[in-house]
Amino acid sequence: MITVVNKSTRCTDADVLTMTRACATQVQKHAAPAWGVLPIPVVYAASEKEAPPGAWVIAVLDDPDQADALGWHTESEGELIFGRVFAAPVLDNGGTVLKGSLSVSAVLSHEVLETLVDPHVNLWADDGTGTLYALEVADPVESDSYEINVPGAGAVSVSNFVTPRWFDRQAGKHQQFDWLDKVTTPFHMTKGGYVVTSAAGKIQQLFGAQYPEWRKHTKIADTSRSARRKK
Repeated sequence: MITVVNKSTRCTDADVLTMTRACATQVQKHAAPAWGVLPIPVVYAASEKEAPPGAWVIAVLDDPDQADALGWHTESEGELIFGRVFAAPVLDNGGTVLKGSLSVSAVLSHEVLETLVDPHVNLWADDGTGTLYALEVADPVESDSYEINVPGAGAVSVSNFVTPRWFDRQAGKHQQFDWLDKVTTPFHMTKGGYVVTSAAGKIQQLFGAQYPEWRKHTKIADTSRSARRKK
């Protein structure tokens, strides 16, 4: 179970509850079926103390703890999986709470999706040329979002994501490589996308042609697959 809690002063509890409901719908109806995995319940709790034992807790906070990151998830000792989403970098750079690709809700969706697919932050895919790609399902299409209707709250933006075919070098044409059909071949990102690769023992960060400069600074921290992944 993924439990979302709100520790932000810039997002209300009602806002975080609403975006959590959107993420729960996305996991159940879109991401889990696309990836062929069981949907993990995504629920809101008033505090971490109310999270069920063993739950993966993602907290929404104001200020980032590293290099203005928008969000990350990781695994600590004892296989404790948890994540963080930061409202300030989003809102201070023209974003919103619930609408658009630069929104707190899209960042939360991003982290929920990547926790669903690779909770232990240790999976890579080989492109067949000696380059490995981190199994980050939202990064390659990071600038794209779509809306999910939350009853009683209206449309809420969530992140686009790639499908397993994106990581399959033998996938043929006319496949669905991402939910919004923005990408047409494996291992290619959109103009606003981002990937982490490893080749000959060297880890690199690659950015799409239209990736915002200010967001590149949020990627400066350690990109080791044993360290935190940063959105």
